[in-house]
Amino acid sequence: MLAAMPGRATAILVWVWAIFAAGAFQPETGMLRRLYEEALSRRQAEFGSADARTAQAARDLGLFLVNAGDKAGARRAMGDALRIDEKSLGASAPQTLEDAATLASVSPRAEAEPLLRRAAESPDASVAGPALTSLADFRKAVGDRAGAAGLLHRAVAKAEVLNGKDSPTVALILNMEALVVDAKDAVPLMSRALAIDKSALGPAHSRTQRDVRQLAILLRQTGRANEAAQLEQQYKVGAAR
Repeated sequence: MLAAMPGRATAILVWVWAIFAAGAFQPETGMLRRLYEEALSRRQAEFGSADARTAQAARDLGLFLVNAGDKAGARRAMGDALRIDEKSLGASAPQTLEDAATLASVSPRAEAEPLLRRAAESPDASVAGPALTSLADFRKAVGDRAGAAGLLHRAVAKAEVLNGKDSPTVALILNMEALVVDAKDAVPLMSRALAIDKSALGPAHSRTQRDVRQLAILLRQTGRANEAAQLEQQYKVGAAR
């Protein structure tokens, strides 16, 4: 990011962050915000409000404001970046969809959902995956369990690409999917999540133990009480009440 900034703005930011990294002092948020805003103003003056370099400065400001907790300011900056992206890169470009996802994270639900639907089509799994899980939360909240399940199924595939088939992230999404499908369909999902967490985290880890309890509940719901009891005994987990 810093290397993309021309002239004096780059020098100032490099200097500020060098001092910060050395532990000499922590930059004040307001001061850093002004630096980002000044960099954006310079880009607009030099290149115009529709240039990709201006979009980068708006993106830098927006991401800074996201981290600073200023949702309204971040929404304005990321909205500017997205509009420039659409004109200069195209509506379906990876950077455009990444910025759509960032804008969604600081937007009201009515505005966030269409942005997330766009981001979910990104070829970048690190963008599409979180967008899919966020959309699934929206669908679950309005009672659309089938819609949520479909989105989470897609999110599992993205997590497998990004982190590997046996990653804890995959297990987490399998847990989420198991909550929005029928018990008989949830059993294989939870069984796989348990196998992943046992291998990655160990049998005594709290997440593994949670998987055991959830799987035992599902086994009882599907008439497999003996298997549930054996599972709880194997992991030394008390029967869920």
